[in-house]
Amino acid sequence: MVWTVRDALIKALEELGEKSFKKFRNKLNDWKTEAGFNKITRCKLEDADREDVVDLILRSYMTSYGPELTVDVLDNIDEKQVALVLREDLEKVEGFKWRTKPQVEPQSPSGASSSASKSQVVPFVDKHREALISRCVQVAPILDGLMSKGLIMDEDYDVIIAEKTSQDKMRKLYMFVRSWSASHKQTLYEILNEKNHPLVEDLEQS
Repeated sequence: MVWTVRDALIKALEELGEKSFKKFRNKLNDWKTEAGFNKITRCKLEDADREDVVDLILRSYMTSYGPELTVDVLDNIDEKQVALVLREDLEKVEGFKWRTKPQVEPQSPSGASSSASKSQVVPFVDKHREALISRCVQVAPILDGLMSKGLIMDEDYDVIIAEKTSQDKMRKLYMFVRSWSASHKQTLYEILNEKNHPLVEDLEQS
């Protein structure tokens, strides 16, 4: 029985023969990742076993992007059945959700009015990203709140909290935030307001 995202990913890679596993590692290194994510270097992948590769995927891409990327790479190397089973296994993991990709809105004929409209609805956590990264000192309570709302999982918590500084923890958290819906960003705002009201108040007045 699959318990965690890590378990599901390991199970999938264990289904690959040695030749296919080598193809997977090579393709993973060559894969064009989304903006803000760095490729896993070839030297880290060359001698990595299946569990090592999964840990690299989760550290680099976390449970928000890592599973999606793994499925895409498996599809690309023609391991479509393994990819299909992995999708099914991931959906059995308690709390796991496929991320919502940011939608690109069509441009309106009036560029100026469109820009003005967008500027009015920029979520607080996007508008004040730089300040929140630099000024949020206590990150653990924020992560606790996000876990209680089901927005991050145990594995994500561990990856974020392992960062050395509060700034690095917040940067890692923002790797999740950028793909969240407006309602999820609003939930983060509410947690920030609860856990660090003076900072939120100061930013709102700035």
